[in-house]
Amino acid sequence: PDLEFSMHDGTIRDLAFMEGPESGGAILISAGAGDCNIYTTDCQRGQGLHALSGHTGHILSLYTWGGWMIASGSQDKTVRFWDLRVPSCVRVVGTAFHGA
Repeated sequence: PDLEFSMHDGTIRDLAFMEGPESGGAILISAGAGDCNIYTTDCQRGQGLHALSGHTGHILSLYTWGGWMIASGSQDKTVRFWDLRVPSCVRVVGTAFHGA
């Protein structure tokens, strides 16, 4: 079935799917502009699971590599690592890069 992302108040810039480590069901991870939050959704139930906040700029990229971990890259010049077991940010990597 179609899912409506009413939790986002801006453009969704990236999304990723991960297999739920416990249930084996698909979890959709979506993020973007607007409130700069990451949202996780249980695809089987169509229910929101978590709202992850911490970025202060638009989120442009998401990555997951299995287990409970997510990485997100933002216009705020940080990469944040999230652990969905907590669910919170467990590490922030910033950059001193300036320029185009």
